[in-house]
Amino acid sequence: MKKKGLRITILLLVFTVFLLLGVRWAERDNRLNLTMVRIDNSSLVDSAAIAETLRPYLGRSLLKINTDSLEAVLLTLGGVDSVSVRIEYPETIIVLFSTRAPAVLLAYSSGSVPVTRSGHVLPASWGNDQLPVIRITGTPNERVIRSALDLFIKYEFSHFVSMTVSNNAIVLVENGTRIILDPDHATENWLSWQSIREIIGHRIDEVDLRYGGQAVLRSAEET
Repeated sequence: MKKKGLRITILLLVFTVFLLLGVRWAERDNRLNLTMVRIDNSSLVDSAAIAETLRPYLGRSLLKINTDSLEAVLLTLGGVDSVSVRIEYPETIIVLFSTRAPAVLLAYSSGSVPVTRSGHVLPASWGNDQLPVIRITGTPNERVIRSALDLFIKYEFSHFVSMTVSNNAIVLVENGTRIILDPDHATENWLSWQSIREIIGHRIDEVDLRYGGQAVLRSAEET
């Protein structure tokens, strides 16, 4: 039994040595160099930027490619949520992207910016005419915009209202009525409006809900 075990061990060592020599020979003969890249699920990610990122790796030995480092570089591309790189010998790597999806356009005076449902900014080229729009006036800070976006997404306002965000207010227009919300209490204000909407009807042109739970009503003559 001992001699049989020794022979098996020697055979495994010999096989390992020949395997390592074969790999070393293949590498020296450029048979393990990267010559092909397969890209999966890149969606709207800039293909030119992907190509430029991968270009330095072409022709390099697959044994010398650090997939973790390559993934970290690809993750910096606009719109990429996650990425994995897998090596397939003798000459290929497979890059699998998971990308973010545009949900809303933030329309500034200087141009429109597409963002995801969670507020991540995407490349401008990801915008399209089918996306709902939140108009931004003045210079509201990120907190105010985030509050407006959360409300817009939660209640699917794109189907029946328009929204404008200013420095200190979120303004909705529903059936011709302007509803002004406090960004710090946007959801609470909107629920208050829903509770009084039927009572007010169409007699009021503007409802300001920024005053500690009180609704300030204004007609067209007053505004």
